[in-house]
Amino acid sequence: MVISCSSYGCTNRRKKGCGIQFHCFPLKRRSFLAKWIHEMKRKNFKPSEYSYLCSKHFTNEDYQIRPGATVKWLKDEAVPSVFKEFPQHLQKKKVVCRLLQRNPLTSPSFNHSKLDEHYGM
Repeated sequence: MVISCSSYGCTNRRKKGCGIQFHCFPLKRRSFLAKWIHEMKRKNFKPSEYSYLCSKHFTNEDYQIRPGATVKWLKDEAVPSVFKEFPQHLQKKKVVCRLLQRNPLTSPSFNHSKLDEHYGM
């Protein structure tokens, strides 16, 4: 049986020696399952016991190394958060704060009478 990643646009498949881990969906832990599905942003997606996500969708902080082991272990509270394959309209938008330049003519502190005097109005 071929194991592949269920994430949108991800083409990773389990191959011997590829260095990518595949994680089952937490089907018995409903609260975490809902978080995983929400982060994937796949409409009407219902994972089964044969659905997997690859390690490319988790950060390094989502893993722990067990004493004496060489393979990273996915933490129980880990939620996938890396989805580079999303279409642009589905990606989280960065909040950009911009300073608005004040127009001196509309600024409340602008003295219109001095402008009128200058231009002889």
